[in-house]
Amino acid sequence: MSSRCDVCVVGASGYAGSAISGAFREADVSVCGTFFRHRVPGERLRRLDVSDGEAVENLLRSWSPRIVINAAADWSTKSAMEATIVQGARNLAAACADVGCRLIHISTDVVFDGRKGCYTESDAPRPVHDYGKAKARAEVEISTLRDYLIIRTSLIIGHDGADAQSRWIRSALSRGSQIVLFTDEYRSPIWVEDLAGGIVRLAEAEVGGVVHLAGTQGLSRYQLGVFLAERLGLDPAGITPGLQEESGLVRPKDCTLNVNKATGLGVRLRPLAPQMEGKYCV
Repeated sequence: MSSRCDVCVVGASGYAGSAISGAFREADVSVCGTFFRHRVPGERLRRLDVSDGEAVENLLRSWSPRIVINAAADWSTKSAMEATIVQGARNLAAACADVGCRLIHISTDVVFDGRKGCYTESDAPRPVHDYGKAKARAEVEISTLRDYLIIRTSLIIGHDGADAQSRWIRSALSRGSQIVLFTDEYRSPIWVEDLAGGIVRLAEAEVGGVVHLAGTQGLSRYQLGVFLAERLGLDPAGITPGLQEESGLVRPKDCTLNVNKATGLGVRLRPLAPQMEGKYCV
């Protein structure tokens, strides 16, 4: 087995990372990847703690990839976010600069404060909670590179129902738990294959800077919950509509993304639930 690969996916055991790896393989690109806690089958996978700068540098030197894709994330605790998201981005940026790799970093819509929605790539990040703040700091680390691409995306949904949102809905409704989802909090959920395919296209075109890859339709969290419940064959009556503004929670209300830049570059992006009345950022 050759030690070299064209694309290294950091966080290849995650839902998005696995799909991204598969999309590059379908494009006949040699792929290697890393995992941290959850190993997935495959010969070209190694365990990597991205908070360990020396380990990151050694791994990239051994594989010498043309492109590194950072799909690693951890939102379990504030310290985990600092280690995986911020320090991990810093270490990957430094190693890519030393080794000569192009870095594609997966970021999020919640780097924004949610006050206006339909955010473009030129809008300044103003995160309001810890995860968004960590992701915004990671973007700063990545932007020090000469050759980088930051991709901001939203909630990632799969037809297989194995995504985090679908698994949470299935688990709660199957237990008979009552779910409250907000009708005044909007995101731009994306099909996982659209995200993965878009990353392949942008990588091949050597696009740099910041690009938004998200669904073309904004949905409220309540609409998304109902949509997923129905797709999973579950009764959405267990989902109660609520208002974020009455919850007392510190969360961005409208983080919908304008994706005109991506579609103008030929990326295929679709609405998640065209049968529902959603918000379109055009």
